[in-house]
Amino acid sequence: QDSKSLDAYIQNTLSALYPPFEATAATVLWQLFNVVEKLYQGDGLRCLIDFLVPAKRALQCIQRETCAKYTGLIFYHEGWPLCIHEKVVIQLASLHRVRLKPGDFYLQVVPAGKQLAKLVLKCLSRCGQGMEEVAIPETMYGCIFTVAFLEKLNCERERFPLKSCLLTTGSAVYRTPWKNIINPIFV
Repeated sequence: QDSKSLDAYIQNTLSALYPPFEATAATVLWQLFNVVEKLYQGDGLRCLIDFLVPAKRALQCIQRETCAKYTGLIFYHEGWPLCIHEKVVIQLASLHRVRLKPGDFYLQVVPAGKQLAKLVLKCLSRCGQGMEEVAIPETMYGCIFTVAFLEKLNCERERFPLKSCLLTTGSAVYRTPWKNIINPIFV
């Protein structure tokens, strides 16, 4: 009974964040399963309390603040900016097997301690060797999906400016120009 209610809560949470859930379910459930196994040693309840609930708050804040400037418009992709139909924009798990190219980056919500989550941008380090993780302060959540956000990050990245955001669907990865993500389509 408890595992059924845990599963139901997880699915309800993810379906509210990443609609249409029938298109994103395989990706986000697999990513969450990865988080449960790697960070919480298979303890789904602890993952829910320490990661998914705070991640939900952070993702809802990003969605609410990003969409506020489009009040009255109907998004063609109802999950924007967290996903674009089946393609997940803000990841729940690291993309370990993906080889980043110069200019590539992805957004991920990560645990930040007990019952805390934060948004990070992951990319190649400025020297092109290894991975860099850039924490995005909550005060910037409303302006992440803008040209100015990436321009601000690129001011310090002369050799490898960021330009392509990695989106995922299952095990497939799509390199997508940032301008294609930040400009939503409306009905």
